[in-house]
Amino acid sequence: MRPMISAAAFAVLFASFAHAVNMDWLTQYKQPNIHYGQLALHPYYQFTELYDSNIYLAPRQQPNGAIVGGGVKSSWITKNELALEAVLPWRQLHNFAAGYGAEFQNYTTDARANDTINQRAHLDYVYTGAYGLTFSAGDRYLNTTDQASSQLVDRNRRWSNEVYTALDYNPQNGYLAGGVDASHTVTKYLGPAIGRLLNRYSQRVGFNAGYKIQPQTKLYASYHRAIKHYTVHRELPDQDKNSKSHDVGLGVSGVLAPKITGQVEGGMTYREYDEAPIGGVTRVTRNFTVATNVVYKPTERTDVILGLSRNLQESISDSNRFYISNSATLDVKHKFPRKFSAGINLAFGLDKYPDTQAIGATRGDRRDDIYQGGIWATYDIQAWLSTGLSYVYRERNSTFTGQFNYQDHQTAWYLALKF
Repeated sequence: MRPMISAAAFAVLFASFAHAVNMDWLTQYKQPNIHYGQLALHPYYQFTELYDSNIYLAPRQQPNGAIVGGGVKSSWITKNELALEAVLPWRQLHNFAAGYGAEFQNYTTDARANDTINQRAHLDYVYTGAYGLTFSAGDRYLNTTDQASSQLVDRNRRWSNEVYTALDYNPQNGYLAGGVDASHTVTKYLGPAIGRLLNRYSQRVGFNAGYKIQPQTKLYASYHRAIKHYTVHRELPDQDKNSKSHDVGLGVSGVLAPKITGQVEGGMTYREYDEAPIGGVTRVTRNFTVATNVVYKPTERTDVILGLSRNLQESISDSNRFYISNSATLDVKHKFPRKFSAGINLAFGLDKYPDTQAIGATRGDRRDDIYQGGIWATYDIQAWLSTGLSYVYRERNSTFTGQFNYQDHQTAWYLALKF
């Protein structure tokens, strides 16, 4: 990775900027109280101006002069995000929530192709009953061009809709806890080429059971059964990507140690595809999985967050049904006096493909190493109004160097209103 400016220098730069821009006139405005009876409304607006050095995450021009993926292009991106959340409690047992958000993105480079609107919506219901019983159900919708996975760097328009339900038992004074859950998700890409590869629906159902070793610490085990069904009919051999999975997990959650909270889970996934890929042999796979997120608070003002993940992701490669995605993240956040906060984040990812594949004249085993580092700073003008600066560097190094390597710098400033 290229060296970045130090977090201290970045914080000093931002503090100087906040001091230079006099915002005292905004302190006279108080946070609005938007209520209609029991209905509470929470509007949100954020303006962001961002410079991206490689909007297509394309490799550099090759030594032979070849340009891959449209070439490296930079752009200023203006984002305007509007959202509204509504919460309605009823008779202390029921809680309804709904929300909608839209983000308008405008590019200075290839505006006709890149300008877009990303949308999200949700509807949730929670019933809190006696004896620690909780029932929840809802629907979540997403319509976006954001990067779907570490393999897909193109901004492909897609939408997804998830319907879910869960029943949990977690008594305040008991030792046993558990629950059942189910979900149905539809994913559709609007581009016909990518749609033939990734349009699908998936269903997942399972349960978890736990034992409280401390009032705020739980050991648990979980099992889930999942299926993926691709909606495009495939008449050619070796093109059926439908699969069935069994996922088992063991973990601990809650208070893990003094000043440490979170979840640590390890497990195993067994997945069977209807057919092996073209030129590949892997139709059945058994892989261990990791899902860990731990927060350490050395002081009241500081958070250190560690994340570890290992799972299977669907692949668009003809030679591989899936790839194994590994990632590690580290975030450090600190709240300074005078409404100022700053932090750094580091991430490393390793994507490994099980079967040999050929791209052009190159044939071999594909492995991608992904690096990311960033710094940020925010200033809370009011509880409902904040501004901030951020910088992120991303890099991917692949065994298929000419096709998948990229480097990207992003620098942004934002102003947000949240009630």
